[in-house]
Amino acid sequence: MDAARLFRQLLLFVLLTLLSTGAPRAAETLGELNLMTEEYPPFNFTHNGKLQGMAVDLLLAAARQNDSPVQAANIRVFPWTRAYTLTLHGKNSVLFSTTRTPERESLFHWVGPISPIRLVLLARKESAIRIKDASELERYRIGVVRDDIGEVTLSSMGLDHRLQSNASTDLLLKMMARGRIDLWAYEETVARWLIKEAGMSFDDFEVVYVLKEAELYYAFSRDVPAPLRDRLQRAIDAIKTADENGNSHWQQIRSLYLD
Repeated sequence: MDAARLFRQLLLFVLLTLLSTGAPRAAETLGELNLMTEEYPPFNFTHNGKLQGMAVDLLLAAARQNDSPVQAANIRVFPWTRAYTLTLHGKNSVLFSTTRTPERESLFHWVGPISPIRLVLLARKESAIRIKDASELERYRIGVVRDDIGEVTLSSMGLDHRLQSNASTDLLLKMMARGRIDLWAYEETVARWLIKEAGMSFDDFEVVYVLKEAELYYAFSRDVPAPLRDRLQRAIDAIKTADENGNSHWQQIRSLYLD
């Protein structure tokens, strides 16, 4: 085992230890939870040092409705693999935005949904890749984010040997732009945002296959009590409920991030 890998494993062990020993009793308020997220715009992302996004704003608004306010500064941003592992094995933890799937169903408690999503395969237009059936994916090199729903989905299809896994979306995007991978498996709205942020044009890319349609949720570690989760769920439902004019607080939040 190389030194860098050993250091990463040691760091993860320390973080898990801190999470599990720092919260010996069940949380009673949102402020007592270990709130974690990743860079996943426009749902959750850092801009000018401030955490924001649709999922962030929804969580903060729901917390205020519960008289249990939390601040964006209390939410820690980790690479997806680390945040996922910490929530899966830690105590009193919440991870968002997490795609709810049958494979993950029993691993967490779920509150939401936050938003529907489309998991797609993107290619450079100049590659002229056309995919009509999943069996054709065997021909291609596919980039995936480690432990992301894209990797989980493609792995379940028996395509592990075609996957190039990395923790960095920036690196995967560069690999696709340079032709080092043929396809990139990621959520469509997020991919559009990241391509734009990288100074590229989405017109140079295209969706060539839809892998899955699903929904994003707040994933709670299994030890978080039901009353706390239920209060948050009721608050989210209220925020998403339209008034007599067909408007809702959720629509206002979405409009801040989506054209």
